[in-house]
Parts: sequence; C-alpha cells; structure tokens
Amino acid sequence: MKKTTLLRAAGLMIASAGLSFSLSAQTFSLSNYTPVINVTDLFAQSESHVDLSNTSSSLKRVTVERSINTLAPGHMEFFCFGTGSTAACYPPGTPASGGNDTILANTTDASFKGTILPMGYPGYTSIHYRFIDTDNPSDSVGVDLAWNFTTSLGENNQQYGLSKPLQNPADAFTVFNYYLPTADSRDQLVVYNMLGAVVRVLDIPGKHGALVLNTSDLKSGVYIVSFINGGRLKDSCRLVVSHR
Repeated sequence: MKKTTLLRAAGLMIASAGLSFSLSAQTFSLSNYTPVINVTDLFAQSESHVDLSNTSSSLKRVTVERSINTLAPGHMEFFCFGTGSTAACYPPGTPASGGNDTILANTTDASFKGTILPMGYPGYTSIHYRFIDTDNPSDSVGVDLAWNFTTSLGENNQQYGLSKPLQNPADAFTVFNYYLPTADSRDQLVVYNMLGAVVRVLDIPGKHGALVLNTSDLKSGVYIVSFINGGRLKDSCRLVVSHR
C-alpha cells in the first residue's frame, strides 16, 4: 500500500514538472534576418531587420533588450520596434525597449530593425538583441546581428554636406550624418520653430560623424533645421516632431 502511494506521488511530481515545463516553454521564434551584413558605404546608416513570431495561443507583451558584443570605434547604434501607438526608435545607448509592444497570438511582427551609423569609420560591430515576454521574462529568444564596414573606392565620391534627418518624423530623437572638407568651430546645426525662434543649437565637431538631436522635449510640430557652415547658411530642411 505504501509502495502504491509512493509511486502515485512520484507520478504526480513528474506530471507537475512536465506541466511546469510546458507553461514556460519558448513561444517566440525569429526569421528573415541576416547574421552579418557587409557594407562599403561608410557614410550611410545600415539597417538589419528581424521578423518576430508569437507561436502561442495568446497575446504577448514584448521587451527588446540590447547588449553590445563589440562596437567599432566611431560607430553609433540604435534600434526600432513596435507598431501603432507603441512604435518607437530608441536612442543610442538604450538598453531595453518600453516593454508594452504587443504581438497577437500566432502572428508575426516585422517591425524590428537594428541600425548602425558608421560615421565614416570602417570596422566590425556586433550586437545581441533579445526578445522577452514582458510578463514572463524566462520566455525569450535572442539573436546576434553584425555589420562589417569596409572601405571602397566609392567613398571618394562622397559629397560634402549634412544629411537629411534620418528619423523624420522624430519622436525621441533624430540623427544627421555630416561629411565636411574641413573642420570649422563655427559649424552648427540650428533648429527653429515656425515662428522663427531658435529652440536648439548643436555644434558640429570635426570633419565627419553623426549628430544626435534630442527631440523628446520639443513640442509636436514642424521645425526648420539649418546647417551653418563656415559662419554661413549652407542648407535647410524641415523636421516633423510627432510624439506617440
């Protein structure tokens, strides 16, 4: 009698362990991504996309965590994720997304992209992105994405100047690439509102690189961004700020 009871108890423990395992089983899968991208344009941003699938029978909230394996000197990284009202691009150095993006049961979200700005520098950058069930952090899937930037003869044809804003409309930030023949302490990026008032001034350091313009504290609306080169107005463009 005692043996039967013990066997039943052991069976219940095994069944319970199996039930616990099934509840914490991985429900995300990744597809349609390129592990290593080879790039020869050292002055343009390069994007790597990943499709994230929710293979479970219920809606999932997702957090994206970013950790750097290696970041080549001079490179700048950021990532974007989400659709609708929660869609966002996260500034360089952001370790994780907000965690409120959702994926319906048995659907695929193709919104994720990791982006590297090489800013004129060759090198190898590798970043690990992990997609986590916000409500069950033990349920996650990760991937390493890498960019290999190499020089080419084509870079000699790079035109001098400041790029258009790479995030436009912008929510928390946008980025401008620049490539100038000389470095001048008077080089600036000046942001005006539609009334002509200056709301932001950024000095442009060195001959080439990237400027991150923080727009999180600017009101939603249209702004004029002017490039001052050598003390003179060189170029202007419109920037739309739209907060989600």
